Amino acid sequence: MQPSLADVGLLLLSFIMPLLLVVLAMPRFNQYLVKLGRVADDVHKDPPTKVPFPVGPLLFLGALAGEIFAYFAFGSLVPLAVIGGAAIAFAIGLADDLFVLGGKTKPLLLLFAAVPLVVSAVFQKDLYESNLTFPLLGHIGEHFTIYVLLVFIAFPVVADAFNMMDSFNGQISGFALLTSLALLFGVVLHAIADPSFSLARVASVLPLVAIAVGFFVFNRYPSKAFDGDSGALMIGAMFASLAITGGVEIAAMIAIVPAILNSFYTLSSARGFVERRRMAARPTRLGEDGKMYASLEPSSPNTLIRLILLSGPLDERDLVKSILILTVVACLLSGAISILTWVF
Repeated sequence: MQPSLADVGLLLLSFIMPLLLVVLAMPRFNQYLVKLGRVADDVHKDPPTKVPFPVGPLLFLGALAGEIFAYFAFGSLVPLAVIGGAAIAFAIGLADDLFVLGGKTKPLLLLFAAVPLVVSAVFQKDLYESNLTFPLLGHIGEHFTIYVLLVFIAFPVVADAFNMMDSFNGQISGFALLTSLALLFGVVLHAIADPSFSLARVASVLPLVAIAVGFFVFNRYPSKAFDGDSGALMIGAMFASLAITGGVEIAAMIAIVPAILNSFYTLSSARGFVERRRMAARPTRLGEDGKMYASLEPSSPNTLIRLILLSGPLDERDLVKSILILTVVACLLSGAISILTWVF
C-alpha cells in the first residue's frame, strides 16, 4: 500500500506518542516507586544499588496509548488484538512481580495471551493468515487448526524467552530494541510487496519500537529502572502478536535466536520450568574485581551468559555488549530472510 502524506504523519504519531509518554513520565514514575518502597537490588554491583521496580506498568501505558491511536487512525482490529494479548501478559507479569508465581504457572497462564488475537480473527478475517511464508518458497498451504495451535504455543515461548533475557543493565531493553527494529523492517517490506497489506500492521509495530527506545534510555548501564516480569512478558507478547499479524513469523524467529537458545540452555539444565528466584544457584557471580564470572556450582543453570563467561570474566557492560552483538547478527540474518521473502 502506497502511504499518503497523512498516513506518514499518523505513523510518526504512533511512534512519537508512546516514546514521549515513557521518556517524560519515567522520572516521576520512578519517584513514585521509590516512595512506595518498590525497589530491587542490582546484585551485579558491589555494593548492590537500589533500582526502581517494576516500570512495566508505565511501559504498558505507553504501548496502550500507541496501539489505541493506531486503531483510531487506521480502523483495523490489529492494534487492539496486539494490545489485548499484551495486556494479559502484563497482568500475569505484574502478579509475578508482586506475589511471585510458580515457574510452571506463568507459561500456562500465558497461553491466554493468544486469545485476543484468535478471537479478533473471527471479526476480521484478514487479521492474520493461517500459514507461514518462507524465503524464496513463498506461502505454504493453509492449515488453520495447526496454525492456531502454534499461535497459542508462541505466546508462552516468546514471552518467556524475552523474560529470561532480563538479567543485566541494558540487556532486555537493548534486545527488545534491536529485535523490534528487525520486526519493523520485515513488516515494512511485507507492506511494500503486498498492495493489500494494511498500514495498520506497520503502525502496530511502532509503539513496541517506541517503548523499547524509551526504556533503553533508563535501563542501560547504570540502570535507573527495572521493568520486572510485567514489562518483559508484555514486550514478548507484543513481539509474538506483531510477528503473526505482520506475516513475518520466520524472520521474527531468527531475530530472537539468542533468546531462544538462552531459554533452551536454561530449561534443559534446570530440567523444566523453574522460577529463577528459586533456583538453587545463580549462573554467574560477581568477583572482587567487579567483573562477572561463570558460576562453577554444579547446580547452576547453563544460561547463554554463563556459557559466554566460561571463556573468561567480563565486566557487566562488556557482557551485555557481547549479548547485543549476538542479537545484531541474528537481526541482520532476520533482515536477510525478510528480503529473500518479500523482494525476491
